[in-house]
Amino acid sequence: MSPIEAAGALTEAVEQEKRNIINQANARLPRAANALMNAERDVLSGNSSPSPPGTPPGSRTGNLARNWTPACQGGGAFMLVRITSWMYYAGYLEDGTRKMAARPFVEKIQQAALPEVASIFSEIGG
Repeated sequence: MSPIEAAGALTEAVEQEKRNIINQANARLPRAANALMNAERDVLSGNSSPSPPGTPPGSRTGNLARNWTPACQGGGAFMLVRITSWMYYAGYLEDGTRKMAARPFVEKIQQAALPEVASIFSEIGG
């Protein structure tokens, strides 16, 4: 095998491995979204209502905890995993209003899900 042929073969092997890694990562996106959903349930359950300022919101109707939609997008080096609340007041609880102190929960959900999401993607290439 000539040096040029060897370089071509190496380039093709690297490209194939890159495609394999991207496919493995894309296949794990739904599991990561599920981890976010589980973390959301953990963070938003069991809090007193009304909740004290600075803590995740308590549940009165359960609508905030029930109305989340997972989404994932993959495409090469860019991948996105998220959950979205369809309750109009989620932002008011997160950020507070003139009349109500914030009941932040987004950062707590992210921190609760991070170890599992990292574990899911650490399986790639192994």
